[in-house]
Amino acid sequence: MFVQDGIQNSYPRPRRRRGWGRVLVLAAVLVVATGRLAYGSAPAKPDSVVVTPGDTVWSIAAARYRGDPRPHVEAILEANHLTSPMLTPGQALLIPRE
Repeated sequence: MFVQDGIQNSYPRPRRRRGWGRVLVLAAVLVVATGRLAYGSAPAKPDSVVVTPGDTVWSIAAARYRGDPRPHVEAILEANHLTSPMLTPGQALLIPRE
């Protein structure tokens, strides 16, 4: 039908750009995702606690962590740059997360 000298379509067909929009969206998603993974995964900020009368580093570690508090006592001392476990009421301590 309507064939002119063996040419089936004598009129120019419009070219469609398929896939480029999808490729650009996918590339943008990958850039954002890798950026979040690279820069958004900072170490967790430590909690803080204010020492009340009668608190010890041991009691704070035992209340905050499960299991043996000895390694956590050492971590609390290191995080707060303390050389001895002596605390004063009102002192703020950083409590590292597990």
